[in-house]
Amino acid sequence: MFLKLFWTYLKIGTFTIGGGYAMLPLIEKEVVDNHHWIDAKEFVNMIALAQAAPGLIAVNSAIFIGHKIYGWRGVVACILGAVLPSIIIILLIAMFFREIKDNPLVEAVFKGVRPAVVALIAATVIRLAKRI
Repeated sequence: MFLKLFWTYLKIGTFTIGGGYAMLPLIEKEVVDNHHWIDAKEFVNMIALAQAAPGLIAVNSAIFIGHKIYGWRGVVACILGAVLPSIIIILLIAMFFREIKDNPLVEAVFKGVRPAVVALIAATVIRLAKRI
């Protein structure tokens, strides 16, 4: 179960751009639809708790899911899976940023990602508002 939780949150952390709120659709798809670890109502409650607690919403949701499924080992698995991709990506960017910061292609990619992140967050807000 440790590896399953780790792998699930690693996928979420790897393929989500834009932070915790942009992760919510993928978290919901994985934990509610694919694995059935929690139901849709519990997901909405988890998001409310994750927002109310101090810290990152993605990490707070990882703590909730990990603890519910596999106790403290699950918490470790989910948190590592959620944050490891971001840490690696930030380290790689930091290593090469000076060389690529003025590249027009890199600037275009960053400008192109912004609307996608806004759309992901808006879709999550609309879906959660309908449930509430």
